Amino acid sequence: MVVPSWLKPFNVDVQDAILKVLKDPGTAPLACFDADGTLWSMDIGEAFFRWLIAGDLLPNFRGEKEIYDRYEKEVEKSRADGYFWAVSTMAGIPVEDIVHWSKQMAYAWPNYRTAMHDLVLGLKAAGFEVWIVSATNKWTVTEGGKLIGFDPNQVIGMAAKVKDGVITTEPELPLVANAGKVEIIDRVIGRRPDLAFGDSKGDLEMLEYARQAIVVGERSAPTSLLPVAKEKGWPVHEF
Repeated sequence: MVVPSWLKPFNVDVQDAILKVLKDPGTAPLACFDADGTLWSMDIGEAFFRWLIAGDLLPNFRGEKEIYDRYEKEVEKSRADGYFWAVSTMAGIPVEDIVHWSKQMAYAWPNYRTAMHDLVLGLKAAGFEVWIVSATNKWTVTEGGKLIGFDPNQVIGMAAKVKDGVITTEPELPLVANAGKVEIIDRVIGRRPDLAFGDSKGDLEMLEYARQAIVVGERSAPTSLLPVAKEKGWPVHEF
């Protein structure tokens, strides 16, 4: 099978794995992507959170200086709970404000990976349904996803419930990290991914669930999934 232009930026192992799926895609083929560290470098959700803190825009934390330190401690205890805690700090803010600010953040974000953008578009052209499944707050990750080819209705992120247009502290369940990614894929999409892409241990269960897992990383900061990928025979692409 001829390697399409949108696969050429990737190493041979990744090309071969994706080509194998393309040869036998089945009905309604599905690709699920993590976002931060996968579709783009760095973490747009954490950058947005720091921006909210810097602007003193969190109503329940006015003037507090140690919010981000607390967030990091919460994540150390539990990825899922820590990521949701960051979302819960937005309680009291109208969701339309978060969406507006997220559009600005996504537009200014300098870390999109051209190769991943082209991969998303290539898979869509090949008949794949493409989804983002991310632990970042859903409003910001949706705006980033829209700029690189994702339908906003096919982006799943960490979220709190909204009441009367205002964000609350009540979580939308399941929390979208680790096993929660598999649960939300089953609940919302309703089928097993043919391809899954991720960069961290928060993606592990989603990668294990997929027909073919592909690990994405950076040479400058090797992913914690490298030993797992080696053990399971998953291809790895490092930018």
